[in-house]
Amino acid sequence: MTSSSPVVAVEPNDVADSPGHETYFAKPEHFFPHLTDDGKIPTAQFLSACQGIADFVSFLGATFSLVRKDIQGNVDKVRVRFEKDQEGQKYLQQLIDADLAEHGGKFGIATEGLLWLKRGLQFMLELLTEMVTAYNSGLPRDKTEDLSGAVATAYGKSLKRHHGFIAKQAFKVVTMAVPYRRQILKAVALGQEGLDDVCIHHIQCHLDNFRLNVKTLVDYYIEKKLDTPDV
Repeated sequence: MTSSSPVVAVEPNDVADSPGHETYFAKPEHFFPHLTDDGKIPTAQFLSACQGIADFVSFLGATFSLVRKDIQGNVDKVRVRFEKDQEGQKYLQQLIDADLAEHGGKFGIATEGLLWLKRGLQFMLELLTEMVTAYNSGLPRDKTEDLSGAVATAYGKSLKRHHGFIAKQAFKVVTMAVPYRRQILKAVALGQEGLDDVCIHHIQCHLDNFRLNVKTLVDYYIEKKLDTPDV
């Protein structure tokens, strides 16, 4: 996981599109939700944001297709469960509890899918954080265009501990095939040129809610003894 420093949730209006400055990460449907006062995650907006992350992976090129397929598949598993009882599973914690109750306290399709979804989200959160950090590092921008190191770092902080030998070897190919940052940011800018600063700002604002949602989900899985703390 990322730093344990206090997290302040950011509202979508804080990164609202302005004419000529529209970006992928400023779209309200891609924003992770604000938590309730008692720390619950609104399921519908969470799934919408996860769909946004799955679609964003397409910007990373064909080599990331398996990553996208994995995230998308797990989003779909959780969505199927949610659509059975949207009111009773309005919050993600309710959905987890309902799925566990239906399966005698053991993993169901939705809770197992959500387990791997949160791991995929941790990877994407780390990758986006690394992107923003490198861009804002003060180094010459052309020296930080190559994101292969960012992908490797993000993988090492998230998915690597859960993968076997074959998956780890496959991910080395993914690491080396990531497009340059300028290509990704052009996609984030919806094809517009010259909006790198705006894109990075929107991604950076997006990360606070993203991080808070992931941390809350990780903590709930540990509380329910469905996963163990990262070591």
